[in-house]
Amino acid sequence: MSIDPLRQWAKRHLPARMQENAERWVAELRRVRPTRRFTFAETPSSPTASSFPFPVTDDNPLAELGARYAPTKRLHNYLPFYWMHFRDIRFDVTRVLEIGVQTDRSIRMWEEFFPNATIFGLDIDPACERFTGDRRRILVGDQGDRECLRRALAEAGGAFDIVIDDGSHRVEHQLSTFEFLFPHLTDHGIYVVEDTGGCVGDPGLATVSSLETLVDAIMYWPRGYRPADWPHLTDFPDSARWIDCNVIGVAFYRWIVFVLRGNNPGDNPHLTPHPRSGEGA
Repeated sequence: MSIDPLRQWAKRHLPARMQENAERWVAELRRVRPTRRFTFAETPSSPTASSFPFPVTDDNPLAELGARYAPTKRLHNYLPFYWMHFRDIRFDVTRVLEIGVQTDRSIRMWEEFFPNATIFGLDIDPACERFTGDRRRILVGDQGDRECLRRALAEAGGAFDIVIDDGSHRVEHQLSTFEFLFPHLTDHGIYVVEDTGGCVGDPGLATVSSLETLVDAIMYWPRGYRPADWPHLTDFPDSARWIDCNVIGVAFYRWIVFVLRGNNPGDNPHLTPHPRSGEGA
């Protein structure tokens, strides 16, 4: 049975206080409803062609740099998504950390793409130190070692605007590195995990499934807060977790995930304090 008819009935027949209780009950009921698996049973016999070949144009500065430096991330077709997430901040970024160097192809590409940033590369191979130069800095260490990550932060002299994990590709490293470094991004930084899933021997999607749990934080809703008052939800109560207040988006693409830090819900400038806020509403 659909929940929505029950909600409409409650609005018509129940007093305001009972309506609030009913909304809380509905919210809890929705929370335990099973996840739907889409089957798309009725699909067209042939797709309708778009007037554009791909959602992100390949006629952009990052695509040109990718063609010049040919990093492996270009082969995975990651660059269109990097362009989509980085294009508006490229001149403002000051610190970038890329975990996993191997060659200088990627860090040189980022050095040119972010003209005002220092590009830090972390790799377990000391031979990569030869790629240091201009605005490139190479740090030698194991991403699985938390003290190594602390040294990277100290060497950078501050929080990173962007972290790109293209390191060991081991699930435990991807998750532990994210756990430690994400809070050390600047308050609107972007964290990227490259190479997830089957391409690195994780067909069970352990890393992706763990990052999917961030959706609960992005969609955080204070217990008992009335849905109709959403335009006035300018801040979260003290009971909210740090992660509820500091993640504003997660974007999943094939083999690559972007996690966006931000002020949740304060990044929405159109919200206004509740007129009854002084009354504890």
